[in-house]
Amino acid sequence: MYRKPNGIVAGSIPKYRQLLIILRNQILKGELEPGQRIPSEEELIGTYGLSRGTVRKAIAQLETERLIETEHGVGSFVRALHPNAVPFQFVTPPEATEAAGVETSYQVLAQEVIPAPVDIADKLKLPPGEAIIHIARRELVSGQVVSYSERFLLEDILPDLVHEDLTRVGSIHDLLVAASAYPLLRAEIEIEAHLINEQEAQLLEAGPGDPAIMINRITYTAPNRPAVWYSGLFKSQYHIAVGIS
Repeated sequence: MYRKPNGIVAGSIPKYRQLLIILRNQILKGELEPGQRIPSEEELIGTYGLSRGTVRKAIAQLETERLIETEHGVGSFVRALHPNAVPFQFVTPPEATEAAGVETSYQVLAQEVIPAPVDIADKLKLPPGEAIIHIARRELVSGQVVSYSERFLLEDILPDLVHEDLTRVGSIHDLLVAASAYPLLRAEIEIEAHLINEQEAQLLEAGPGDPAIMINRITYTAPNRPAVWYSGLFKSQYHIAVGIS
């Protein structure tokens, strides 16, 4: 695969996505600050040797992700961070603690630093292959699997997470809130009940075709900086409550 000096690769990844990744990283890393104008279409065309259509497609995606806003005839500017955002955390609701006294344990299936797969890199707005932390584990109540969860997060959120004994940690989210230097300011949650496939059934020690609750959640350390991608499978119940940190 040939890489041009300007950072655009001649290969399988569309050029507009490569430009999108470059500009997105400049914004998320603070190289382009809130309120600052991003390079114009003409500047991007000249710098990266791209067509106008390719450049416009990348800019449109940045607008969709709410990283920039465009003033027609003036230019595109990095969006300012939400001035009223304050840290929050997920807390255990009362109904989830009714079974107090039952034996709860956790089985860790993965706890590692890995290169970000393409789909996860896209969710976390990272270049594919950048180092991230991957955690996967199952929760057991009285020896029976009740849920499976998987997390992918930026390595700088909590680098020591790969060394924690996660068989003894009830809420990884609580650990992130307590130990990370980055506050969690926003989350997007998708909830779906569906009939599980064979692979999901193995994770839950259930039967293919059994119903389960699927949770997908992305958490942000700033209104527009993705930090943690979480997915979970729950056999019968899922509880959620939120508190101000």
